[in-house]
Amino acid sequence: MNYVLDKLLLPIARLCVARGLLFGTAAERLKLQFLRAAEAKIDGKVTDSRVSVMTGLQRRDIARLRQLPETAVPPVNHLSRLVAQWIAQGGDPLSRKAFDALSLDIRRDVHPATMFAQLADAGTVAADGDDVVLKTTSYQPLPGSDDQMEYLARNGGDFLCAATANIMQSDAPFFERAVHYNNLSEQSVELLNREYRAAQMQVLKQINARAAELQKTDPGKTRFRAGGYFYKETDA
Repeated sequence: MNYVLDKLLLPIARLCVARGLLFGTAAERLKLQFLRAAEAKIDGKVTDSRVSVMTGLQRRDIARLRQLPETAVPPVNHLSRLVAQWIAQGGDPLSRKAFDALSLDIRRDVHPATMFAQLADAGTVAADGDDVVLKTTSYQPLPGSDDQMEYLARNGGDFLCAATANIMQSDAPFFERAVHYNNLSEQSVELLNREYRAAQMQVLKQINARAAELQKTDPGKTRFRAGGYFYKETDA
């Protein structure tokens, strides 16, 4: 289990150090999640003693952690929603009037000009005469921005939820697969990276269009997230 924790916690530690988050703050959040995990697992009355036995947390810490305010959940990013809806409709250039209408359909409390400026700053859209054109197939938040951190939390959190659920349940409920090779040249890996990106984007476009259609014809309260990843590093 130490190996598992080291592999999972190393990138989190790197992020914390890079963002100037001290260990004490990170440790406090980990304690809180231990508490929540134990409470969710207990069948019957939840007591401080039972939680302490399951987690190793001190009872005084448990009482204190329960008093912490709930962390506000950031709203779903309106810029990502706008781009996803645009792509679901075909992704063709829009007149400024059509872009404004789409923007207002996503967020009526944000002026379309503000939406355009934010997307243009991120390199997602550009003006082409009287039209607005998509430059990328998704909204990519600026590096280090709050939007990017929120995306990391949502995307990385859902991936780990799927992966850990597959380990803890005998009948793995989620699709989670990867291809991995070593002893390849940098050029070969870059070739595979380009091929994977192209194929993955094609699948995501299909799923996006289908989900947008079903959201209108068969609405409900269940959410999903589908994605993929491609990671490389040079072995020592």
